[in-house]
This record gives sequence, C-alpha cells and structure tokens, in this order.
Amino acid sequence: MLRSQFLTFGKRTDGSYSQHELMQSRAFIAFSHAEFETYLEVSSAKAVERAENHWKRTSRPSKAIAAMLVYRISKDIGLPSNPRDQGNGNRLDTLIGKAISLQKAAIKRNHGIKPENLSELFIPIGLHPEQIDETLLIQLRNFGERRGDQVHTNSQISLPKIRDPFDDELSDISFLIDEIEKFDLEIAKLK
Repeated sequence: MLRSQFLTFGKRTDGSYSQHELMQSRAFIAFSHAEFETYLEVSSAKAVERAENHWKRTSRPSKAIAAMLVYRISKDIGLPSNPRDQGNGNRLDTLIGKAISLQKAAIKRNHGIKPENLSELFIPIGLHPEQIDETLLIQLRNFGERRGDQVHTNSQISLPKIRDPFDDELSDISFLIDEIEKFDLEIAKLK
C-alpha cells in the first residue's frame, strides 16, 4: 500500500529522479520504518497479552512470564522473613502484574527497529537469542540508520543520499518484510 502511495512514478534506468520523486521516496522510507516499528510493537504486545491471559486462566507462569520476572523486576524481589507475612508487594501475583506492566511500558516507549529495540521488545518475554536470525538484525540496523539519515537531516542533505527508489530502497524493504515474516513464526511461539 505504501508503495502505491509514494512510489507513483516509474523507474528511471539512468537514475535521474526529480526532487519531488526523491521526496516521495524519502516519505516511503519514513513511513515504511514506522510500519515496521508498529508491527514489532504490536507483535510484542500480543505476546505479552497471551502470556498474561495464560497466567490468568491457569495460574501457571509461562516462559514469557518467567522472562519478564527476570528481566524486568528480579532486582526488586525480596524474600520475607515470615512466609505468612510477605505483604502484598511481594506476592507472586503482584510481582507478575508488575513485570507485565513494566514490559507494556517498555513497548509503549519504544522508538525504533534496530537490534537494541528488538532486544527490549522480545528478550524480556522469552525470545531466545537463537530465534533471531542475524540477517534480520543486519537489515533492521541498516534500515533504521538509513531512515534516521533521511528524516533527521534536511532535504538538501538527505535527498542526494537516496539510492534508487526501486532497485535499492524498495528491494531492501521487500527483503526486510520477508525476514520479518520468518521472525513472526518465532514470535507466535511466545506466550
């Protein structure tokens, strides 16, 4: 859909794109990045929701719940001196609720698609490092940097840096979509 909205012009074999066409390419890059970012955040939020619902249904912590406890609040967990008087703050259900809330907050404050963003979104919900393909990390890093170069500099500086909108930019985005589709299979396993 973004392609049909922004890449409304034809491919130029000689690479002589107008400034308007380069601006459209710049917008295509920026909005594609935003879509990837949103998709990753929503995927992480859905995995958190599945874990939370599983906990509420079964009163059994899943791998995602265990990971959130470890990555989000393990330093805050203390044992009471009297096991019958642990207070509400140290009860397992309270700690799990806090871990879930902290992960949801991390998802909301996410701003990016680079590997560190992926770590913040998915490692604390139980994604194992081997479930993340190195190719995906490279593509996310490169695309995140290119998008940053485009939107955080003025058009006089950023437009000359745009590679061919079809052979390079669209091709890289299509490749990244393929990589995210593979990653999505791993995300679906989280609960």
